[in-house]
Amino acid sequence: MVNKQPHILLRKRDIGSFALLPGDPDRATKIARDYLEKGKLVAQYREFRSYTGYYNGAMVTVVSTGIGSPSAAIVTEELINLGAKILIRVGTCGGALKKEIDIGSIIIPTASIREEGTTKEYMSSEFPAVADFEVVTALIQAAKKGKFRYFAGINRTHDAFYGKTANIKGWGSLYLEPRMKNWAYPLISSEMECAPIFLISLLRGVKAGAVLAVNYTPEPLQDIMLGKQRFEAPGTHLTTSEARKSVDRAIVTALDAGFEVQKR
Repeated sequence: MVNKQPHILLRKRDIGSFALLPGDPDRATKIARDYLEKGKLVAQYREFRSYTGYYNGAMVTVVSTGIGSPSAAIVTEELINLGAKILIRVGTCGGALKKEIDIGSIIIPTASIREEGTTKEYMSSEFPAVADFEVVTALIQAAKKGKFRYFAGINRTHDAFYGKTANIKGWGSLYLEPRMKNWAYPLISSEMECAPIFLISLLRGVKAGAVLAVNYTPEPLQDIMLGKQRFEAPGTHLTTSEARKSVDRAIVTALDAGFEVQKR
């Protein structure tokens, strides 16, 4: 039997057909309480709160990662050590950078820019952090089934929630080049955990994806770079009813997608 993992404190018997990885421990509780049958707390240590339960008869594991890439990498590694094969992050994102992406939408990242430090301990920065195609497809199908407003595209994972805007505006500088004028925006969301979950899962032969609730939308990056709008720091978290609804949409999308992938 695989030994109990040192941080998430789970054993192999605790691992379900697929695992959901919210950042917030309270969101892990919400998933187990509101969406799973027989949801029960299995372990609690630091920011890692773990539940098991059942969704449409399939055993599901839910483990919170806390904030940031280092702790997300720990959860990913330890779940894989125990035999997890499908990991889906259920999180929030700020910085949705297209005009049509509004609060209440959900984001399905196809890949993530590795603008954090953790994944550089695994692979050179040129190597992409890409979500599993099968998981992404299942997430899109689940969002369509739920009739949720969703957007799929490139996400940015970073380390500094209160950091300067220089990095994100660096990507925006592309818009100042004539050759980019007819291109779609290259970046649709920004958060702090997707890249290590995607990259480590890819390296370990595990399927991973993410679905993100949009809870903050600054003005479009193109307008910021052209001086039409001023970049402002994120405000309060999940304060509107529409933002809170987007979390429920993300949870349902992740559960439906995970259930479909684990059947195959």
